[in-house]
Amino acid sequence: MMTERKALTGSEVTALAVAQSRPEVIPAYPITPQTNIIEVLGDMVASGKLANCQFTNVDSEYAAIARVIGAGHQGARCFTATSGQGLVYMCEGLHWAAGSRIPIVLANVNRALGPPWNISSDKSDSLSQRDTGFLQLYAASNQEVYDLMLMAFPIAERTCFPVMVCFDGFILSHTKEPVVTQSQEDVDTFSVKRRFPHALDVNDPHSIGASGKPERYFAVKRQFARDFFASEKIVATVGREFEKRFDTRYDPIGAYRMEDAETAVVVLGSTTRLVHEAVDRMRDRGQKVGAIQIRLFRPFPSASICKALKGVSRVIVIDTDHQEVILQEVRHALYGKTTPVFGFNVGVGGVPMNAELFTGIIDEVLGRDSDGGPHAEWRGVPEDVPVQEKVPVIIPIADTGQQVKSGHRGCAGCTAPIVMRHVLKAVGKGAQVALPACCWSIIDGPGPRSHVNVPMLHCPFASAAPVAAGMKDAAKKTGKDITAIAFGGDGGTFDIGFGGLSGVAAQGADIIYVCYDNEAYMNTGGQGSSATPHGAVTETNPAFAPKLQFKKKILQIMAMHGIPYAASASIYHLDDFNRKLAKAIAYKGQGLRFLHVLAPCNTGWKVEPSASLYMAHLAVETKVFPLVECDHGKWSITHRPTDRAMLAEYVKPQGRFAHWTDEDIALAKIRVDLDWEEFEKLEKYF
Repeated sequence: MMTERKALTGSEVTALAVAQSRPEVIPAYPITPQTNIIEVLGDMVASGKLANCQFTNVDSEYAAIARVIGAGHQGARCFTATSGQGLVYMCEGLHWAAGSRIPIVLANVNRALGPPWNISSDKSDSLSQRDTGFLQLYAASNQEVYDLMLMAFPIAERTCFPVMVCFDGFILSHTKEPVVTQSQEDVDTFSVKRRFPHALDVNDPHSIGASGKPERYFAVKRQFARDFFASEKIVATVGREFEKRFDTRYDPIGAYRMEDAETAVVVLGSTTRLVHEAVDRMRDRGQKVGAIQIRLFRPFPSASICKALKGVSRVIVIDTDHQEVILQEVRHALYGKTTPVFGFNVGVGGVPMNAELFTGIIDEVLGRDSDGGPHAEWRGVPEDVPVQEKVPVIIPIADTGQQVKSGHRGCAGCTAPIVMRHVLKAVGKGAQVALPACCWSIIDGPGPRSHVNVPMLHCPFASAAPVAAGMKDAAKKTGKDITAIAFGGDGGTFDIGFGGLSGVAAQGADIIYVCYDNEAYMNTGGQGSSATPHGAVTETNPAFAPKLQFKKKILQIMAMHGIPYAASASIYHLDDFNRKLAKAIAYKGQGLRFLHVLAPCNTGWKVEPSASLYMAHLAVETKVFPLVECDHGKWSITHRPTDRAMLAEYVKPQGRFAHWTDEDIALAKIRVDLDWEEFEKLEKYF
C-alpha cells in the first residue's frame, strides 16, 4: 500500500478522490461553497490528468442532476456536486435518480437554506432531502471526506442507489487539514467499476419510469424500501473492505469513549470533533460521557444506534439544522425505550461553536430529571438578539433622484451598481425589485438594511421573472401602482433563470427585466456561463482549454417571444441607455420589456478597476456589443461607431484573453463582423 500525506481542503480532497475513482461524466454548476470542487475537476479534465471524462458546464443544478440521470442510465460512472439552494433545486431529479436505481455519486457541501440568504454551513439542505432515496454519508474531517468519497462509488454500484457524501461548507471545504491519500493503483484495486444491470441497451429496448397501475407502483416502491433499508449492510461491508485495503475502518456509526458511558452525545458532521473535545473535558472531570458519530444517515442505522446506546442513562442529540431532524430519528430508533433523550439545536446558519458550548449543554443535562419536552432547545445565541432590527430610512442622494446609496459592498471598479442606479433613477417612485442570487445579493449588504431606496425582494436563483410577475399581478388586484423589475445577472438570465423568463415573456407579464451581463458567474468566483464569450478563460475554462461555445444570443431569443420591447445597452453610452429605459417604462401594460446591459467585471475580466467603464465603451465601439433595439418587432441599430476601435485594444488589456494571439484576434473580428451583419439584416428586413 502506497500513501502520501498532504495538506488539502475538503474541496480538494473531494476532487482528488473523485478523479482517482475515474468518473466518466461530470456535469458542473457553480454554487458557493462547493465551487472549488468542480473547478479542480474541470482543470484536471482540461489538462488530461483526468482522462476519458466528459466535463460539462451546465445551466443549472436541475440540469446537472438531469444530465447524470441520462448518463447513469447508460451505465457510466457519474459525479456532480452542489450545495444548499442548489441541492433543493435538484429535488425532483434526486427522486428520479433514486427511484430509477442509478448508482451516481453527489458531493453536497452543506450550506444553510434561505431565506434569508446564507452561505455558511448547517445541515438543512441535505437533511431536507432525506426521503429522496439517496444514501447519505456525513464526514467529520477532511480525511473522512476523502475516504468516504472513495467508498461512495463502490457503495452506489453495489446497492444501485445514488450516494450523497456531505461535509460542512467552509469548516471543511475551505480549510486545509493533513490527509493521507492513496495511490492510484490501490484505488483502482479497491474501486473496481461494476456493471450496471439495467443500463439502456438498443438490443434490449424497454421503457423506464413510465406510468402504470397503482398496484405496480406499490410493488416497485415496496421493493425499493426493502432494498434501501438493507443497503446498510452493504455500506458496512464496503467499510470493512476499505479497512482491509487501507487500514482504516468506517462503520455506519462511530463510537467514542462509549465503553462505560452513562451519558451519550449523538452528532454528525464536523461538529463531531468539538463534541469529542467536550467529552474529553467531561472525562477529566470524572463524568462518564461518550459520543456517537452518525456517518450513515440514510438509511438511518437504527439497530446500530440502539446497540451503541444500550445501558446509557441519558442521550443528548445535537442538531445543526432548525428542524431537529436528528432528534426525531434518534427518538424513533429508541421507540419503546425509557432512556430520556434531550435535543439541542446549535450552529444553525453557521453560528460559531466550540467545546465550551457542548460541555455547558452536558452540564445542563446532568442536572435535569426530565428531557425537557418534545422539541429541541436552542443554544449558542442569546435570546435577546433581535429577530428584526429597526431599519433606518434611506434618503435618496440630494437633487439627483438617484436611488442607490453609497457604502454598498460592490468591489472596487464594479459596474453593476451603475446599472441599478440608472434603472431606478429612470423608474422612480413605485419601483419594486425582484432580485435572484447574483452579485447584487452581496452588493446590497446584509438585511434588513438596504442600499437602495426601493423594496428589494431577494428570491431563488431561477425565479426572478415569475416572482416579479407575481408582484405585479398582486399589485394590480390590490390597487397599487408599481413598476415590477426583475434584476438579474447573466447566470440568472441566460442559464438557470431562462425557463422562467421565457414563460413569463410568453404570458405577457407586465414587468421590466434587466440583465446586467458581466459574462460569467462572478458572484461565485468567475465560472463560465452561456454568456461567456468564445475563447475566454474562466475558473471552469482554464487557459489551455478556454470556452469553445459562442455567447448565447439572448436579445434575439427574447425578441422572438413577441414582447413589445427588447434592447441592448451600455453603461458608458448613457444617452442611449436612458432613452431605452424611457421606452421600457412607457410600454407599461403591454407585456415584458427586456434590457440587456453589458456590465464589465474587472475581477473576472482581469482588468484594473479603473478600466471597467472603459471596457464597456470599447465593447460598443469595436462592435463586440452592438447597441440595438427591437421595438414592437422593428429592429434598429441605435449606435454606429464612426471611428471603429481596433478589437485588439479591447481584448489585450483583459487577462481572460491573455492567451490570444494576433491570429485569434483576427478570427474573432470575423465573428464580430458576422454578428453585426446579422443586426444590419434584421434592421433592413424587420
